[in-house]
Amino acid sequence: MAFGRQETRRTESFVWVEDSYSRAWYLLAVVASKEQRLEHALVCIDCGLELEPDHPELWNEKGFVLGRLKRHQEALECYVRAASVREWAPSSQIARALRGQGIQLVDLDRLDEAEDTLRQSLKLEPDSQTAHNELGFIEELRQKREAEKEAIPWFLHSFVNPPSDPLTIQLLALVGDLPSIPGPKTAGADNYSRISDAFMKRGWAGFEEEFDRIVPRDRADYADVKRDLLREPIFSLEAHRNLADAVLGDRTVDEIFDEMEQSEENPRQ
Repeated sequence: MAFGRQETRRTESFVWVEDSYSRAWYLLAVVASKEQRLEHALVCIDCGLELEPDHPELWNEKGFVLGRLKRHQEALECYVRAASVREWAPSSQIARALRGQGIQLVDLDRLDEAEDTLRQSLKLEPDSQTAHNELGFIEELRQKREAEKEAIPWFLHSFVNPPSDPLTIQLLALVGDLPSIPGPKTAGADNYSRISDAFMKRGWAGFEEEFDRIVPRDRADYADVKRDLLREPIFSLEAHRNLADAVLGDRTVDEIFDEMEQSEENPRQ
């Protein structure tokens, strides 16, 4: 979880009637946390809890630190404890505990529970920007996942949006019977990663755009580099057809492999 999504402290919500050793341990934990000494912060909090095990702010702070350590289940348990450990705790501490629960539930991919908990926190503190931001984040996650469900598989781009560049069309026909060459060998690992990523996300349009960015069209070896790169199996139209047939149930994987073996045994003349 990004630190920017963490529940923030409410220094005005400290509820210690007077100075105490538990409050001193709490403040030491806050300092250690700000200095990124998170394990030391946990030690300080546990020392405070030994003295005052029913203080919500100590449990809130422990949840806060554990969340930063990405120990989300433990952090959630601390925030749950913070919300119920003291019946007479002020609403600000309960609201912080509920917001903390919501954030940890998001990181545990329990979005419905997270939304419910965050809305409970807003009943106590309606103007909490943290809670509103987290609810917005949940909605963005849901929309992104729905969009991913609707997106077509990357290998179908060849049929939905086939290559339109004349040179690419000619080269694909040329390399169909040639031995494959790993893309990183032709373009370098970083460049191949950029081109293949663009191809998977935006099909042939993405391929052309990223390839031309890396290999300008006025380069003398432009066609040679593109030809060799297209020998990378990920750009094979035949491979795309095989994947599409398997996904659509037109052919089984065994049938596809049998056909590939026969093609290797009887190459086209």
